[in-house]
Amino acid sequence: MSADERARSPKSRGLAGRIARGLTSAVVPTERTILMREGWCYFGVMSVLLAAGLYQQVNLVLLVSALAAGPLLTSWIGSGALLRRLSVLRRAPAYVFSGDPLVVNYTLENGRRWTAALALFLEDSLVAVEGAAPGTAISPRVFFPRVPARDRARVRWQTATPRRGKYSFRDLELGTRAPFGLVERRVTIPHREEIFIYPKIGQLTRRWFQLQRQASESRTGKRHDRSSQQEEYHGLRDYRPGDSPRWIHWRTSARRGELMVKEFEQQNEQDLAILIDPWLPRTKVAPESRDAMEQAISFAATVCLETCRRQGRRLILGWTGATPEVCQGHASVKLLHELLERLALLRPATEGTLAELIDALPATRLRDSLLIIVSTRPINLAEEAERSARLAGSSSRALLSRAVVLNAAQGELSELIQDAGPTARILLEQRFTTAEQDRSSSQEDRRRGVPSAEAELVAGADHKSAVGKVQS
Repeated sequence: MSADERARSPKSRGLAGRIARGLTSAVVPTERTILMREGWCYFGVMSVLLAAGLYQQVNLVLLVSALAAGPLLTSWIGSGALLRRLSVLRRAPAYVFSGDPLVVNYTLENGRRWTAALALFLEDSLVAVEGAAPGTAISPRVFFPRVPARDRARVRWQTATPRRGKYSFRDLELGTRAPFGLVERRVTIPHREEIFIYPKIGQLTRRWFQLQRQASESRTGKRHDRSSQQEEYHGLRDYRPGDSPRWIHWRTSARRGELMVKEFEQQNEQDLAILIDPWLPRTKVAPESRDAMEQAISFAATVCLETCRRQGRRLILGWTGATPEVCQGHASVKLLHELLERLALLRPATEGTLAELIDALPATRLRDSLLIIVSTRPINLAEEAERSARLAGSSSRALLSRAVVLNAAQGELSELIQDAGPTARILLEQRFTTAEQDRSSSQEDRRRGVPSAEAELVAGADHKSAVGKVQS
């Protein structure tokens, strides 16, 4: 918001408003003037000339020292004038997956009628709020050499993403050292926004789908045939190693230049519960243990994303700790974002057991869901079931028959998930972006009273825009 807009505000009119603005500016200044090292040297030379002229009573030296004050005064006044009537736009994603580049676009708009904006720099700050290591900060800095009058310029800034967590963009600072580099003038533009760094997303292997199918078959006591009566055509996806050549959709593969296979959706799919035990010792944590915990979280995030791509199935995510927590809902884009945010903020647990987490699960979901248990320590599921206050003898045996226990510390996840290649990641982002657009269209249709189809899940990044105007 510009100074003119604040002046037009009813709260800022009159003497009281001017006094309040003056006190606010004095306590929290939005504009700063810094004399640079070159400026101090220049001022020192000018002072020596002035002192020598006064001491020797030489008018020519006094005249030179007086003329030398001109560039310093011009820098002091001109640097402030160069920052007038400028608007800054920050366009940052609402979330980024760990491992993907973080891209922020900064746009500077010059609202002046005649004069161009010259040699301006913009400084930003991204600080960890929750989940990441305290004190983690990134300081974007971009430079605008020249922005013509009534025009705008955009600069793209990119860096590697920090570790997963919740981050916050601080206030923007726009500054310049023009015209002579003696004085630096900075203007603070108050605007803060948050961004989530989601866990790293991988690609599930063929072995994972086989393991999931076997666990589901052991629950029902019979194998599911792959006939058209048991499976429904869902869509196309990128080819994975181990896929049957009979599933390849050759026409689409020829058009895209890459192999695409048909994807089928099991009818009456079983609910899925992912239980994470991110245990780490209190002291002397080995790097391998921390890497195993991050791999477990990445695996859970990838399974959540793959499950939410096909809506209708119920998904449960729980994790151990001093107080075990559970998040559940029907697979959807909204639920996916909620789960990814929880996983982004998930911290290591030094206490809490799997039995306590099992007791925290809803009774109906505990009875019917397929359980995927991922831990960073050895888990004896039979002992945990005995310690559970909710499970009886028959319930305990039923739980053991439909549970899959994976120990990330022993490398059991390596054969179930692999790094997503560039092609797979691009396809994932395209799917996510399409789902966000479909969700927006569905919401608009509901407001208009028009029925719409369910959105298909995809992966991409929402964007937030932060606008700030320099005082005019």
